[in-house]
Amino acid sequence: MPSLPGYKEQVHDEKFDTLIRGTGASTVQNRVKMFGAGNIGNPALTNMQVGGALSSEEIFLVLSLRFYTQFATGAMHRFVEDGLFFTLAVGNKPMLGPLPIFVAPCGGGMYGFDVNAQAHVITNGAPTWQGILQLAKPVKIEKFQHFSVDVDWYTFQSLDGFTAAIDPLAQLNADVGLKIIKCFLGGILGRNVQ
Repeated sequence: MPSLPGYKEQVHDEKFDTLIRGTGASTVQNRVKMFGAGNIGNPALTNMQVGGALSSEEIFLVLSLRFYTQFATGAMHRFVEDGLFFTLAVGNKPMLGPLPIFVAPCGGGMYGFDVNAQAHVITNGAPTWQGILQLAKPVKIEKFQHFSVDVDWYTFQSLDGFTAAIDPLAQLNADVGLKIIKCFLGGILGRNVQ
């Protein structure tokens, strides 16, 4: 579609990508770069059109970063919220992180309690926009510049040498219940006027 030379528009936009969405045993790997090409073409998993970069001559100012998580049990949520760390990278530079995903609550989605653990909320934060991770300074993604949200899993080590360590990634892959982990980048998209 032709564009009007010299004219740009700015719109609020959300870019999202999915680490896992489904049920049953899984094969999620460590050190995954989200927003790559793996989910392109599946609108339930991503809204990216190009892997690892913006499409066309777009510019994106990232103002917020959020993780949506949903699991069948509170135990799985506890393993993931402290065992999964993220880093927002633009080009070859880390712009934010590594941080555990509990610092980037979703601000939406289901909100409730696990019937087996009444005291634990099964969501990554309360469903309110005031609860999301808003960046103190926007992170700018230039046109055609590579970006990713890198996720790494860290094992809970044994503190006494006798108790078994817990590998949250192994727990996630072995669990056969519902598993959803999505990352959202919210901000301002600058693009050509068409």
